[in-house]
Amino acid sequence: MKPAKTKADLLKAVAALREYDHAFINPEGAKRLAEPFGVTPRTYIERVNPNDPKGVTFDDGRLEGEGIDAAILAQQICGALNVPYQGKFGRGSQLRSCCDALEAWVEEMPE
Repeated sequence: MKPAKTKADLLKAVAALREYDHAFINPEGAKRLAEPFGVTPRTYIERVNPNDPKGVTFDDGRLEGEGIDAAILAQQICGALNVPYQGKFGRGSQLRSCCDALEAWVEEMPE
């Protein structure tokens, strides 16, 4: 899988993805963020769990919704492009690790 965008476009895409720290992204947003890399995101149904204080909540009161955690989306993009990244335990740390790896990968691309 090879992205069809310029380095500048890809770096902007990484910067945009990095801004979604601890976010659950809807399918349209996930597609928009992954498209510059030529990746189709695999979204899923996430359910609210009142017993999990670190789980997902929806501002509109829904109990479930389709989408993807930003850190998982970043991992999917790295995986599809065979970009190695360092595994982390927290969602925010994992997102930053994948985005750092993607940035380095883009910077190493030929012009």
